[in-house]
Amino acid sequence: MLSETERRVLKETYSGDRALKNLTTLCDEYGGRFAGSEENRAAAEYILGLYEDIGLDDPHLESFTFPGCRVGESGLEIRGTPSKKIQTLTLPMTPSNSVEGELVAVENVEDVKPLDIEGKIVLGTNRLPLRACVDAGAVGFVWMHPFPMMGPPTGVVPQLVPSVSVKHEDGLMLRRLMAKRDVSVRLEAECEVFERESWNVCGDVKGSGGDGYVLLGGHHDGHEIAQAAFDCGAACMAITEMGRILNNVSKELDGDVRVVCFSAEEFGFWGSKDYAKRHADEMKDMRFTYQLDCNGGSEPQMVTVDYWPQLEPFYGKLRDDLGLQMPFDQRMGPGDSRAFHELGIPTGSIIDYREPGRLPLLKTVRHTVYDTVDKISLRRLQDDVAIGTVSTMRMLASKDWPSHRSLDDVEALKKSLSG
Repeated sequence: MLSETERRVLKETYSGDRALKNLTTLCDEYGGRFAGSEENRAAAEYILGLYEDIGLDDPHLESFTFPGCRVGESGLEIRGTPSKKIQTLTLPMTPSNSVEGELVAVENVEDVKPLDIEGKIVLGTNRLPLRACVDAGAVGFVWMHPFPMMGPPTGVVPQLVPSVSVKHEDGLMLRRLMAKRDVSVRLEAECEVFERESWNVCGDVKGSGGDGYVLLGGHHDGHEIAQAAFDCGAACMAITEMGRILNNVSKELDGDVRVVCFSAEEFGFWGSKDYAKRHADEMKDMRFTYQLDCNGGSEPQMVTVDYWPQLEPFYGKLRDDLGLQMPFDQRMGPGDSRAFHELGIPTGSIIDYREPGRLPLLKTVRHTVYDTVDKISLRRLQDDVAIGTVSTMRMLASKDWPSHRSLDDVEALKKSLSG
């Protein structure tokens, strides 16, 4: 049953469109916000201004450095008479080089050993076992999107061999040619790799007392090819709206709330890792963290927690009280969850509904040119805010909230999941 304060919070949540308006500005004015870029810094300043406008306590930027890059041109040319050029994307962090070789198709790690990969360029989806292929002698990678009508995918790759991506349809054409004859290609990639600076955006909601705090997080960086609305501007504007609404009822909170838009998630979760290290002495007081990622789209919004079965009754009651479909699952959360999961902190996420595994995520617009603000639903954003605000209030008020796992328990959990 909802309390009077929760009813007021929900009325505020569903009566406005502030989150979507702010997201539209973030996307239309600041683009993909590639970590370390001028757009990335300007977006951080914009979000900081929102924090100041809504009255969060101690709004500030926290700077950190990370191994980043500036992508350049790339190309893929089928050798022969006549030659044929194929549209490509340069994959961030790829080594700069030009290589030639015969194409060989690889789907899974099980495919690597039976194939002769030495000196060849590997074609496969963006689930390729990259290191296994390099260990077998591959000299280049060509990612193809696993689904049609999505364009070439982007995503940070290890600094192994020159790597580019192509759209699904061009990948199918290459495979048809390979079925008829040997296909040799020339692959070129240009990427400047260097240490870059980026910024987490931080602010607090000060409660009236109580022990501990809840951290609401998402990452504001994206990729340069689109607006990065689904991955992950929507998350940042949802948690900012949660912060605004919770700040309006701060005197009724039994603890504090931190609102943090992390950066450089796409490069390896550098912002969240820096935050956990910088605030190491405060991690013991964190009751829970939501790390939103790929939310606010067309599907019902679901909650995942990183294997805390004792929280199922909590979310079952929340679902009933909110009157939302709100699927719930036990699974590892998105990238920024990991810095806190490693410390034993209860961690969860609010995401668009999808089945477990990587393949369902690849069916979305993330990391494609189609990740734009028009794909985001106001109602789904409002549902995100409703779930986040009401559950945060209840977490802070709970007298029997789960304590942190020990580091030994974290390692035991990881072993059980891997084997």
